[in-house]
Order: sequence, then structure tokens, then C-alpha cells
Amino acid sequence: MLFVDGMNGVINHNETVQWLYTLTGSQSRLVVKTSLKLLIVFVEYAESNSPLLIIAVNTVDAQRGVKPWSYMMEILEERNGSDTELLIFAMTLINKTLAALPDQDSFYDVTDSLEESLLCPQLPPTAP
Repeated sequence: MLFVDGMNGVINHNETVQWLYTLTGSQSRLVVKTSLKLLIVFVEYAESNSPLLIIAVNTVDAQRGVKPWSYMMEILEERNGSDTELLIFAMTLINKTLAALPDQDSFYDVTDSLEESLLCPQLPPTAP
């Protein structure tokens, strides 16, 4: 991922970003930390990657039937806070994603999603 060709491959293949986001919900702390680090590298690589991460997050969480950013909220809601490094990586990813957004509307859309995920992680059932 650190090489230009590798990063361009990831940028052009949103399923890889979706997979990395999915790994943040793993039971293994090492897998979660590694996927968070890779997502941070992805977002830092170019400002245009931030919206790509948001698309990946929205896709994964819509398929799971939960609010966007629910994996990040699960990490941040851990009451014991035993792994501060994990909490720092999660907040760093969120902050860097928000900082790279191109407009204020996108910023508020993501912050609203984060707040909704915190308050009510499940999506309401849809009417048939």
C-alpha cells in the first residue's frame, strides 16, 4: 500500500477499503490496530481518499443493517479503555477523515452519522 502502484490499486478498488473497514470489527485487537493503521495511511495519502473511505463505510454498514461508522463507535465505546492505542487510532482515523472532506455539508453528514451511531446503532426497520 505504501508504494504508488499499490495505493492506486487500493484507490481504484473500493472493495479493498470496505474489507479494511470490516476488519476494524474483528475480535483480534492486532487485526483491528493494523486495519486502522492502514486506513489512516489511506486517508493521509490524498485528500480525495476521504470520500472513498466514507463510501466504503456506508456500504459495509448498510449491508450489516447498522448506522454508518458503527465499528468506530464500538471501539470508542469500550468502557474499560484498556487499549489506549486502539482508541487513539480510531480517533485519528475519524479526525483525519473529517479534516480532508472537501465541503462543510460532507463534514456535517459524517458527524451526524457518528452521533447517530453512538445514540442508536441499529437502523430502523424498513416498511414493506
